[in-house]
Amino acid sequence: MDRQLRRPAAPGDASELNDGRPPASPVLRELVSTCADRDLTLPRTAKVVAAFALALAPALFVTGCANHDDLSLSKQREQSSTEIPKVPVPPENGPKLASIADLTPVYERPATNARRIGYLHAGDRVSRAAEPYTREGCADGWFPVRPAGFVCATGGATTDLRHPTLAAMAIQPLLDQPLPYTYARTINETPLYERDGAHENSVREVGKLKRRSGMAVVGSWTAAVLGNAPERLALLTNGKFVKAADLEAATPSTFHGVELGEKQTLPLAFVVKHGVRDFKLDGEDAEQGRDLEVHTALDLTGKFRTAHGEKFWAISNGRWVRHKDVTTVLARNVFPDFAVEGQKWLDVSAVMGTLVAYEGKRPFFATLISIGRETAPAAAQDTVNVDVPSPSAAFGLGTFDIRAKHITLVGADPFALRENYQLYDVPWVFELSSGRLAYGAYWHDHFGIEHGSGGLELSPADAARLFQWLTPSVPDGWHAVNTQHGEAKTLVVIRK
Repeated sequence: MDRQLRRPAAPGDASELNDGRPPASPVLRELVSTCADRDLTLPRTAKVVAAFALALAPALFVTGCANHDDLSLSKQREQSSTEIPKVPVPPENGPKLASIADLTPVYERPATNARRIGYLHAGDRVSRAAEPYTREGCADGWFPVRPAGFVCATGGATTDLRHPTLAAMAIQPLLDQPLPYTYARTINETPLYERDGAHENSVREVGKLKRRSGMAVVGSWTAAVLGNAPERLALLTNGKFVKAADLEAATPSTFHGVELGEKQTLPLAFVVKHGVRDFKLDGEDAEQGRDLEVHTALDLTGKFRTAHGEKFWAISNGRWVRHKDVTTVLARNVFPDFAVEGQKWLDVSAVMGTLVAYEGKRPFFATLISIGRETAPAAAQDTVNVDVPSPSAAFGLGTFDIRAKHITLVGADPFALRENYQLYDVPWVFELSSGRLAYGAYWHDHFGIEHGSGGLELSPADAARLFQWLTPSVPDGWHAVNTQHGEAKTLVVIRK
């Protein structure tokens, strides 16, 4: 049974909200002070979000239409043969439909047994037709949305833009930053709360977060915890709360890959371990030079030589580096047959931990990734009413296509990535036809070495960079999209 997010009387005027963008100062900077006597001053947007947070917690953020069966956009049940209605594309500046659920499906046609082509997340707004196409199976109507598909306006979506949930979720993802939200990590094991509907301005414990758990923070609320004095709580994207004093700002890796072009070409090398130095070679003499920081990118000339039985690569600055000390990314001489002009594809070496992005035979971006050898178990199904694919299902080598993209993975098992803590709001996810996921890892800096559950883990900056380039494109106002029929697909080659 689907549960709509409750709509209590608004404690303020929703029109006071700004355009929904995060405030200039990160919310978390104000939230995580450990000084008990400090009155945390939130930016104005966050204050409004806190006021409307009452709308979120009781409903547990579930999808808004009945008969949803999975979160994976590439895993679809057998579909009806009913023809897809031909309707005009709603204009960009037309009326809006908004999501008031954690996951609001977008269907190929106006029926809950239709193929799902994407979804909206709480607070998302998308252009819609002025009138519903039909009300069959949806009391408030099935609205065509831009650029394709239909959304039921009953339950998980609304055409009332004054709905309190939209004020609570006014902070929407930033698509031009390394991370789409402000992220935090727990500094201790800490309770996870939801609003206690039986007591005013109170929360109740619904679980525990392990130390170092990660999540996005979109606002705050001051409420009584277990009948004690009120505490400042951080609001999560799923409507739950965590004590602000038990959080600290996440410090994601600042590593990023290398843009390739006329000034920078392959081959190149990355330093992936500590204690690496460059060298000056004079005949057989090798004189050690400066220390090279982990993740330093080195522009190689392509020349190499042997000294004292060891292979050295020439760096463009005249120095040399030992082959065994770096991870090299070499220019390809042989290409797959599909590498024609305009074809987007990724070349991934699972052994070396490298990724090169190509258009046809032209490489334009190279970076390091983390990939583990073990596969992760299927996501647990006891906490969310969706079927989440394992991040490393069908682990193996081969050529795959990208079937779906998610700004963040909504509703997934927070232990699915097999770290020792929960991870929420995993960003910049693209889903392969094998079932494996690639994503931005905001919780570690081990890029270039084996790590993780078998998914393709990129730095947040690199994941964001590729997410914007890869097909399919996520339409404005959507949170995730599936590749459409006839749409050009980005291919991914995973090799040793």
